[in-house]
Amino acid sequence: MIFKSHIIPSHLSKYLVDIIYHRDFQPAHNKDRYLPDGTINIVFEFTGTPKYIYKKGTDEKIQECRDVWFSGVQKNFLTISSESEEMMVIVFKPGAGFPLIHKSVSEYTDKVIQAEGVFGPNIKQLFETLKESEKTEEKFKIAENWLEEQLSEDDFYTNIIQYAIDAIENSPTQINLSELSDKLGYSQKQFIQLFKKYVGITPKQFHRIVRFNEILTAVENKEEISWTIIAADCGYFDQAHFIKDFQSFSGINPKKYIKDIEDFPNFLPVK
Repeated sequence: MIFKSHIIPSHLSKYLVDIIYHRDFQPAHNKDRYLPDGTINIVFEFTGTPKYIYKKGTDEKIQECRDVWFSGVQKNFLTISSESEEMMVIVFKPGAGFPLIHKSVSEYTDKVIQAEGVFGPNIKQLFETLKESEKTEEKFKIAENWLEEQLSEDDFYTNIIQYAIDAIENSPTQINLSELSDKLGYSQKQFIQLFKKYVGITPKQFHRIVRFNEILTAVENKEEISWTIIAADCGYFDQAHFIKDFQSFSGINPKKYIKDIEDFPNFLPVK
């Protein structure tokens, strides 16, 4: 298996989490569960192998994805088939959606659609160019060039929303969203509308996702885990609330998560 993560150039680092390329991935399982992290993604599958999205908690296929598709911000977990021989994924930071698609990101929240429906025919041209390129570094450079053309200049609101995102991510256990909206000079209603436009979800929903990912980070690579301590450290005041949130985002309880997790905290094999 070949797995490469691109070194993001500085001028794109405020928009991108990563660009990932992998080939010859043959997992022992046939489904993956993607746990929400606030990002949006463009996914390229170069071999023509379709990927299927499943109805939550079942084996029922509800959607087929081919060639290149766009995944909006997900508020809950997404189950998708694992089979693929060659893929590239561009992962965008929270707040980068509006400069990328030039309209409200909330239109695509909890949706996965063929990318032509978002970017028009030029995304299919990008797909063909990437597919024809034989070298991984060339693929990364081609993707960079397309992003430089696609991403718009930051506007006044981009910087405001980025400030809010940073405030939530840096202090998820202490942040007060009402005080944050006051500090930015907006009513709560205005703040929610603006945040949804640029991030795809409300500040409260984003805060819950950030806190959930704090938990995943806290348990990563730990041999002994006290869920009571971790829940308290991540801002939960009772176990019932913690478990309810965890199951909502992952579809499983914390103990099963630890049993199932393999290489990446936000991806679980479904066996």
